[in-house]
Formats: sequence, structure tokens, C-alpha cells
Amino acid sequence: MAKRIPLLFAVLFLFLLQPVEAFPSSALDITVKPSKIGQGELGLLSIQKTGGAKRKVIWMGKKITLLYDKKNEVLAGFIGADLTTRPGRYKLQISLKNDLHSIIISVLSRDHGIRRLTLPKEMVELDPPTLKRVLEESRRMKELFISSAEYLFWKGSWIRPVPGTVISPFGCRCIINGMERSPHSGVDLKASQGTPVKATNSGIVVLVADHFFSGLSVVIDHGGGIQSMYFHLSQVLVRVGELLEKGTIIGLSGSSGRVTGPHLHFGIRLNGGRVDPLKLIEISRRLER
Repeated sequence: MAKRIPLLFAVLFLFLLQPVEAFPSSALDITVKPSKIGQGELGLLSIQKTGGAKRKVIWMGKKITLLYDKKNEVLAGFIGADLTTRPGRYKLQISLKNDLHSIIISVLSRDHGIRRLTLPKEMVELDPPTLKRVLEESRRMKELFISSAEYLFWKGSWIRPVPGTVISPFGCRCIINGMERSPHSGVDLKASQGTPVKATNSGIVVLVADHFFSGLSVVIDHGGGIQSMYFHLSQVLVRVGELLEKGTIIGLSGSSGRVTGPHLHFGIRLNGGRVDPLKLIEISRRLER
């Protein structure tokens, strides 16, 4: 028995040298709902009991800006997986002062189906001047998705821009005139010509343009890396730089751009990732509870 005492003390000594867990259960309470995220989907991150210390949240290499909910005394934000994110396990990192805490979130594969369209040849096979225009418009849009304001304009739950039903779902593979194209990065909602279109949440207008594919278009920056898009409008009622409240009518639905009939294409970017806007609306309702 005497020979075991020095070994016991040695183990205890080594244990005491180990770093103490940065976040005892009483100091930090983290939840992500749902706990598993599909491709093109989102999760609501909530952090409680932070004691007022400075926080930094990183997901897939990008900062997540959090909104403080005074009613529930919780910090909340959204994490999302782009439509083509490789399925697997990803680390969500939360730093508090000089300490780091992490949890693993699984991203699951999703089959969003197929959409087949037949369009006039000139709308698909672009001549050089039109191709140049399309590439420039695409470049301008991508710049918007990497230059979002850090300050949060959005508040609480998000709303549908129009009440219409889904006529083309998010994420479906697009087969146009028999050839596969990029997947559908938004959702098409039924909206007859001239239907009022509302801002899904508070934000600042960062783009009003008439693009080849999307027609009359509006993009709103909601801050913290979140932008909403409204395409194929017949009329725009806002201007760049205008700060909007949630529910503000930004324009009227229509059939401008490359479409087969009037409707609203509604899209969301989260830190540059293409995510399902209806999932955002659904998940954000938890902020009102």
C-alpha cells in the first residue's frame, strides 16, 4: 500500500496543473435549435448567463453577430449552412474574455428536389454583351454579401413579404431547357401583378436595380451579415440608403427579368450563405416567446 501513495500524489499534482474549464455551468448556458442543421437551413443560437462579459462567436470561420433580448435576458443569433455545404460535423466557438468554449453542430444532407423550366432560347443562351452584363450584375451582388453592417437593424421575428403560397421551393435543382443550372437560391411565392411586397425585417436598402435575370430588384441589409432579396418587381417604392422598418412596403410584385409569369422571388443570405428564407421566418418565431 505504501508504494501506491507517491503515485497517487503525482496524479493529483498533474490534475491540479490542468487548465480549469472556462465556463462552469452557472456561467454560460448555450443552446442551438434545432441541434442539427440541414444544407441551406439555419439554427437559432441562444446564450445566457454571460455576466456582461465581451463575447465572440465564430461559425465556419465567420463572426456571428448577436442580438440582446432584454425580455428574456438572452443573446440570440442565427447560424446557417449554405446550400452546398459539405455534410459533416462543424465546431461552433464562443469566446468569453480570454477563454474559449465550443460545441459541435452537425450539418445534414438535404434533397430539395428538381424544378424544370422551358424558356425562350435568347433568355438562356446569352450573347456576349448580355453575358458581360450578367457577370457585372453578379459581381455587384456578391460584393453586397461580404460588406454587411456589423450593427444589427433587425428585431425579433421575421415576416413573409407576401402571403402567397410557395410555387417553387428553395434549393431545388434547376433544369432549364433540358440543361442543369445553379440550384434555386430563394423561394418563389405566389403573387399576382401589383401585390404589395413587405420588408421581412428592419434594415437599410443597399440595392435598387434592374437586372437581366432578377428584373427590378431590391436588396436590404439587416446587419450582422444578413441580407434579404426581392426580385421580379413591377415597381420599386424605396431608394438606396433608406432605413426601413419591418413590414414597410418596398414595392409591387410583377414579372420583370427572366420569368414565365408574375410572382415574388424571396431570398436570404446569411454570412454569404444561401439559406431558406421560410426556415428563417419559422425559427425566428422563437424570439417572441
